[in-house]
Amino acid sequence: GNAHAELGPDTDEELLVTSLLDALDLAEGAMDNGAGTATVIEVARALAEREEELDTRIRFVCFGSEEVGLVGSTHESERADREAIRAVVNVDSNVHGRTLTLDAHGFDELEDAAESVGERFGHPVSVGGDLVPHSDHWPFVRWGVPGYVVAAESDSRGRGWGHTHADTLEKLERRTLREQAILLAELVVDLADEGTSVERRDPRDVAAELEAEDLAAGMKVTGDWVYDS
Repeated sequence: GNAHAELGPDTDEELLVTSLLDALDLAEGAMDNGAGTATVIEVARALAEREEELDTRIRFVCFGSEEVGLVGSTHESERADREAIRAVVNVDSNVHGRTLTLDAHGFDELEDAAESVGERFGHPVSVGGDLVPHSDHWPFVRWGVPGYVVAAESDSRGRGWGHTHADTLEKLERRTLREQAILLAELVVDLADEGTSVERRDPRDVAAELEAEDLAAGMKVTGDWVYDS
């Protein structure tokens, strides 16, 4: 199942701050995704102290069954009013490196917001625009909902320790969790501001970009292609 919580005013629009709850059976899942879920909880704790600053409702959702096909997030995407979601901030596999990575999927306003927070705090962030058709932001982003997937830079290749028995807690730094939660809490406050708007993408443009990035063929083989041929 999915776990939900809310903060802020009762507004027509909402922001989603999300993570995945599960891990592969062979893994402790400290980084993937204990770190992401702990970060979401810390962001919620910080924003509870700043609730009067929020102009838009924030909904925190920790999704179940991500590792077996984005089950929880797909259910939520189909249940929710996607037109009312200003943006999704999905945290998946962070803390193993100090530099946050925020893939913004071609949403210019999201790229600008992330870079602004990094500059304000003098903390490195890495902002990208490529499509990442994995993790729990994707059931929203594929239909044009603005969204990030948030992770961290490291020197490891590929997933690093993720999806292995070595994904254990002692490899993570408490300080890094605190720093990244502070940055993301500030980002969420900025995105919740009544003056903030993020232009949505046409799903046809998302599909075309998947084709251009050579991602479509594999998605069609795995059954993850949701667009009309």
